This record gives sequence, structure tokens and C-alpha cells, in this order.
Amino acid sequence: MFELALNSAAVISLYLTVGWCLKHKTAKDIDEASLMPFADDPEVARRVELATGKTVSAVQTAEPELRKPGWGTLDL
Repeated sequence: MFELALNSAAVISLYLTVGWCLKHKTAKDIDEASLMPFADDPEVARRVELATGKTVSAVQTAEPELRKPGWGTLDL
């Protein structure tokens, strides 16, 4: 019986904590957060925009730094 009460208290406190954290978020904020995993790849962001109709704020990633010849490769 004690375990049931403890588990119920844990579930209720988790529910209240998540509700309290999301209390001041708007629907737009939650939509932007759900699209954030696709923001670092412009190709995937474009496909998600076509599929969902929502705009993904894609971040331009820096091009990889070109290495000097002979640096970073080891041929044996």
C-alpha cells in the first residue's frame, strides 16, 4: 500500500512540475521547440517545411575548415 501511495505521489508531482514549467509557453513556442531538432540541417528543414507547412528556423552551419595538405591524414 505504501508503494502505491509513493508511486501515485511521484506521478502527480511529475505532472504538476511539467504543467508548471509549460504554464507560460504559448502554442507557437511549443511548435518551435518541436521543430528545433531539424534546424541544423537545411535539407531536412526544407523537407519538414514541405511536409508540415510550418517554417523551420534553420541555422546555417559553418563549412568545415580546410586542412593544410599533409595535415590530418596519415598514410601507412
